Formats: sequence, C-alpha cells, structure tokens
Amino acid sequence: MAKKDEYFAMMESQIKKWDAEVDRLRAKSDQASAETRAQFDQQLKAMRASRDLAYKKLQEMRTASESAWQDMQAGVDAAWASMKNALDKASSQFKT
Repeated sequence: MAKKDEYFAMMESQIKKWDAEVDRLRAKSDQASAETRAQFDQQLKAMRASRDLAYKKLQEMRTASESAWQDMQAGVDAAWASMKNALDKASSQFKT
C-alpha cells in the first residue's frame, strides 16, 4: 500500500503546485490587455476542467482497492497530462 500512498501524495502535491501557478498567471493576466485577459479566461476554464477531472480521478483511485488503483493509474496520468498541457499553454503567453 505504500506505493499507492506515495503516488497519491505526489499527485496531491502537484495539484497544489498547479493551483499556485494558476494564481500566479491570474495575477499576470490582470496586467495584460483586455484581449489577452479574455484568452486567458478561456484557458483558465479549460485548466479548471482538467484540474477537476484529474482531482476526481485521483479521489476515485484513493478509494480503490490495492489491485484496482494500478489499473486506474493510466486514467489519472492522462488527466494529469491534460492539465499540464493546458497550464503550459497558458504559461507560454505570460513568459517575461
């Protein structure tokens, strides 16, 4: 069970990092033009949807049996990749 707990802790930590990054990007977008803010708001909606899906899958995995969680890991990893891609896309717009 330790591997499952370690994986869960690592992923939960990553969600917190992503939340902080989104907050940082939101602050930067407040200083951008109206058009850029509008684009960011659309990306933010996509990021939130990806984040919520990733977190939901992580919670499902947390309650899964020891054998089932390994099967669910691929779904969690796919949701994570989607969130990372959305965050990377938004971050690239606000690089200084």
